[in-house]
Amino acid sequence: MKMLSMMSRMAAIVVLCLFAGTGLANTPHNDARHRSSLRAKVTMADGTARTITLQGVGCTESICSRVRAKDTKAGDVWLDGLASVRDISHEPLGPVTAVFTFKDGRERRASIIEVHRVLYIDGRFGFTHKLDLARLARIDFE
Repeated sequence: MKMLSMMSRMAAIVVLCLFAGTGLANTPHNDARHRSSLRAKVTMADGTARTITLQGVGCTESICSRVRAKDTKAGDVWLDGLASVRDISHEPLGPVTAVFTFKDGRERRASIIEVHRVLYIDGRFGFTHKLDLARLARIDFE
């Protein structure tokens, strides 16, 4: 019974990732108006810090967008417009709420949808790694 429940949940997540990905089809992954491969310093919830290259966002199964994250109110958060992300909620599932500071000085609190909460970052030897936004305390973009 538990295995069936887990498999059903996993199937639902995959379907959500696929659905979210098709909703982003109007903005290609390499939209000329927005950049990907963004350098940032991330501070983990335990206080450790490291520099990353953010390639995009998605769910645990796949990357959904290289240039934007969706908030729960169907708004866009353009990744290349961010200066920092702070006050990140640490919920293990569901949307992740945080304060987003933009390069133009504006700030807003938003909740990023569950299927965009995983950050896809460059790793060693050309491999892409996944990092759950909820594991972070802060992101500062260069």
